[in-house]
Amino acid sequence: MPYLNQEFEGEFYCSLDQKNRVNIPSGIRRKFLPEAENTLVITRGLEEENLYAYPLNEWMRLTKKFRKLNPLDKKVREFTRRFIGAAYRGTMDGQGRIIIPEKILKMGQIEKEMVLLGTLNKFEIWNPKVLDRHHGGDDKESLSDLAENESIKDVFFDNGE
Repeated sequence: MPYLNQEFEGEFYCSLDQKNRVNIPSGIRRKFLPEAENTLVITRGLEEENLYAYPLNEWMRLTKKFRKLNPLDKKVREFTRRFIGAAYRGTMDGQGRIIIPEKILKMGQIEKEMVLLGTLNKFEIWNPKVLDRHHGGDDKESLSDLAENESIKDVFFDNGE
């Protein structure tokens, strides 16, 4: 049986219409597995200046792992509140559009224009100006510097595997 993946890559520029709908580009939509049911879960990004969008099946896989964390741990509870509690679930219409509520748009600093950035199991939604600032800040590390992280190095080098 072939491996079915749902991996997102690439940059897509989009804009909201007057009803706060965005047309999810076909380059992203065609990657959805049937288990996603054309549904996205959108929540605050870890950078807290963008949004993360997960296909429903990937979101369910992720939240299943969260259920195994210790609910008595204060940081686990706070992270769950801010990441999972903030999430919005929406289904794309027949034209591939999804409504993004105003509250979610504000969390991601999205005005009208946006960049959808594929990041493997999800895609990120950025205000293009915020993304440019994020990539070009004074504390910006080069891609080479970031690749020095041991877990990233392991991706590029087989180590005899």
